[in-house]
Amino acid sequence: MGNFSIDLSEQFTSLRNAPIVEAVIQFNAPPVEPFEQTKLKELLELRFAGYKLHGQVQVEAGFESSVDGNVAMHHKSHWDGFRLQSDDCKYICQWKRSSLVFSRLQPYETWPKLLQAAMPFWTAYQEVGRPDIIEGIGVRFISQIPVKENEKLSKFVQKIHPPLIGLGLRANSFFHQDTIPLKGYPYEVRLIRTLQPAAEKSGSRKILIVDIDVSTTRAVTLDQLEKALNEMRYIKNKVFFTYMKDAEERFK
Repeated sequence: MGNFSIDLSEQFTSLRNAPIVEAVIQFNAPPVEPFEQTKLKELLELRFAGYKLHGQVQVEAGFESSVDGNVAMHHKSHWDGFRLQSDDCKYICQWKRSSLVFSRLQPYETWPKLLQAAMPFWTAYQEVGRPDIIEGIGVRFISQIPVKENEKLSKFVQKIHPPLIGLGLRANSFFHQDTIPLKGYPYEVRLIRTLQPAAEKSGSRKILIVDIDVSTTRAVTLDQLEKALNEMRYIKNKVFFTYMKDAEERFK
C-alpha cells in the first residue's frame, strides 16, 4: 500500500447484505479517576437501562514452588469491569478498567448507527474516568462468507497463495495474517484470512473469514477522536472493497 492515501470524499456503497458478523470499536484510555465498582454499576444501570449488565472478573493462575520442593498452583481474581448487552443481543459493550470495547453483531447496519450506539458509552466513560488521552483506537470488522465444496476462493477475494503447491497438496483450512503499516499515516492494518473447514456431521459449508483490523500507531488526543474515526472508517472500507471481489454486486 505504498501509494495509499486517505480521501474522505470517496464514497463507498452501503451493502444491504454485508457479510459482517461483528463490528468493533475499541478505545484504550486509562482513566485518571479509577472506576469504583459499586458507583459505576449504579450509573450504568441508570443511564443504560436498555442493557443487561454483568460483572467481569479476570483470573490469573500460576505455579510456585516452596522451599521443600513442592509445587502448588495458585490463582487470584479481580474485578475487571462490566459487560452490557442490549435487550435484542445485538450490541455489546465491555467497560473494562482501562478500555472500552463496543461491538455490533450481525446483521450489521451502518457506520452512523454503530457510532450512534457506541458514543454514549464513550461519553460516559470520559465523564467518569476523565482520561486525558486515548492511547490507542481500534476499528475491526469481521466478515464470514460460506463457500461451496468446489468453489475457488479466488471467486471471492484477491489471491491467497496456497502452501506446498509444488507437492500437489491442498489445504483444508488455513490462517493468514498480514500487518500493513500505512506510510505517512499513524495507522496500521491487520488483515486476517481464515478458512474454516466444513463440519461433516452437520453438513455445513466451509467458511471464509476476512478480519480487517485498523488501529492507531500513536496516542490520540480527545479533540482528534472524530478525525481519527473518520479516517479509520475510510481505511476499513478501502481495504474491504479492494480485497473482496465484486462486493457491490455480491452483497447488494
